[in-house]
Amino acid sequence: MFVWITNCLAAMAVSALLIVVLKKVSHACSLVDYPDRRKLHDGVVPLCGGIAIFAAFAMVMLVQGNEPLLSLNFWVGLLITIIVGVIDDRNELSATKRLAAQFVAAIILVNPLSGSTIVTGIALPPALLDISFLLLTVVAILFVVGLINSWNMIDGIDGLAGGSAAVALFWLAVVAGWKGAGELVLPIVVLLAAVSGFLAFNMRSPWIARAKIFLGDAGSTTLGAAIAYLIIRLSTNTHIAFSVLLWIVAIPVIDTLSLIVRRLYAGRSPLAADRSHLHHLLLDRSISPRTTTNIILAASALCGAIGCFGIIIEASNYLMTVALLIPLAAHSAFVFLSSETGTDWVQQSRSVAVAQLNPMPPTPIRAEIVHTPQPPSANNNAGMFSDAV
Repeated sequence: MFVWITNCLAAMAVSALLIVVLKKVSHACSLVDYPDRRKLHDGVVPLCGGIAIFAAFAMVMLVQGNEPLLSLNFWVGLLITIIVGVIDDRNELSATKRLAAQFVAAIILVNPLSGSTIVTGIALPPALLDISFLLLTVVAILFVVGLINSWNMIDGIDGLAGGSAAVALFWLAVVAGWKGAGELVLPIVVLLAAVSGFLAFNMRSPWIARAKIFLGDAGSTTLGAAIAYLIIRLSTNTHIAFSVLLWIVAIPVIDTLSLIVRRLYAGRSPLAADRSHLHHLLLDRSISPRTTTNIILAASALCGAIGCFGIIIEASNYLMTVALLIPLAAHSAFVFLSSETGTDWVQQSRSVAVAQLNPMPPTPIRAEIVHTPQPPSANNNAGMFSDAV
């Protein structure tokens, strides 16, 4: 326990210190974000939060005197992800290049050569038994790529991506500790501590009116990759059904799947940028950014708690998997009701796809933004950061 506490404190302190240092050089390195029609924040904000998090995490983990707790493929996969993210933050890579790099990183992280992959916990049909390893490996790779993009997509408002990562890491630590996976507990809590050091500069609070630093694509994508890897390792090491562990990341995954389906149905690219994310829908209902973040984090914490409770009481894998339809249905109902008239959402989406005037939805972003020429207020809209896709 003493080792965990000292390592966590070190990771948090180093993360915060690196943020202070990197903020001073971010402009010289062109790692800054400028506000535009989708990115509604005041002034130019540094994009070095992710670099600080993973530099602190790596420093603490790599100085461990015992046998490394994380394999080489983990570090290589994360290094590729963060390098591609930094390049994207500087030069805005095309979606094809980003996706190709993410698949390379995912294959390395999953490491099919290790001979192990996710645990289903559910009997596969006899026809799939002969190809089960290949099938589950593909599922694991797609999961990593999907979660990389999920975390990138939810990075649209102060504290949301980092806070969601902290919530997911907390429940992963609880599950790993309950299942006796001590080799995973320390990396999880150290990464959680490093994220907490970042949130001190990114999460809105009575002392911070808006984010002073953003994760950047380097940070959001690497957080998604790290959490995906830890879920796969936890499934493999403790034989927990992969679908049950999905409860811990249910909100980001469901929101991403919902966006992909809606974009495809509207005749648009699934990687096209818009303002149809869950946090955008809440903001468009005149809910403040801080409250929006808290609502989504509360929903994520609830889903994680349900998944953790199901694991502790050893609930049926079938039951836990089917029960994922409940948050999916709740999300779908909210999306449907959040459209202007509910029933004409599809028609609105198709009209936007045909007109192709801009990547914005037809509804006003915020009433005060539409009716005033002044920049958005620092207390209401400052710090919102729209993701890349």
